[in-house]
Amino acid sequence: MGTAVRRSRRQARDHRAHWDRPQRGSLTYVALGDSAGVGVGVEDPRLGYVGLLAERLATSTGESVRTVNLSVSGARARDVLETQIPRLAALDVPDVLTCVIGGNDVAWATHFSPQAFARTMTGIASALPAGSVMGLVPHFVHPPYSTRAQEANRAITAAARANGHLAADLHTATRSLPLKEYLRTFSGDRFHPGARGYALWADVLWESIASTDAIAAWAALRQRSRAHHGGAHRP
Repeated sequence: MGTAVRRSRRQARDHRAHWDRPQRGSLTYVALGDSAGVGVGVEDPRLGYVGLLAERLATSTGESVRTVNLSVSGARARDVLETQIPRLAALDVPDVLTCVIGGNDVAWATHFSPQAFARTMTGIASALPAGSVMGLVPHFVHPPYSTRAQEANRAITAAARANGHLAADLHTATRSLPLKEYLRTFSGDRFHPGARGYALWADVLWESIASTDAIAAWAALRQRSRAHHGGAHRP
């Protein structure tokens, strides 16, 4: 476990450096979150859920994707509100935004207050552009964390719905797995997802992203562009 923890810390540092490199693209994807958003748990940050979603965005729209990953390892909901939201406010409105936060609140808070967490999530949700995707906290096997996760998810869902966002249900997707299969989705540190876990997270988040107006608009634009270029070559 000690080796796994050291590996996770190295990944947090190295992956953050990867995401800090400037990117260009016709479509912008912004991610808010914690170490899972950074991709801790896999050696290649592009195999975390943020990287996987960026790849799907590029494939589905036919556009290049600029990923602005504001996630920070160790972040809790309050950190997103106080640090990541101000950075988001300095950016142009993105085409796609995901916010997946709460796991560290559930796992590491000495005292978890559902009311305080709900207020923080409301503050976050009210600052996101309409149609953002907010991920629920995945399943925690043991109490009291399992109860905390359910309380956190009620707050996330309420905040998302009240502010015109989508709630991606990572909790149901992970809880519905048989225990042995669920455990296989974790990395060696037994906390962060591994490659299987991130693939599952990306599937759940993508389902919400694919239903947004932004993706539908890009898909329609791509179709019109193909029709235009196809027609230009007809005799």
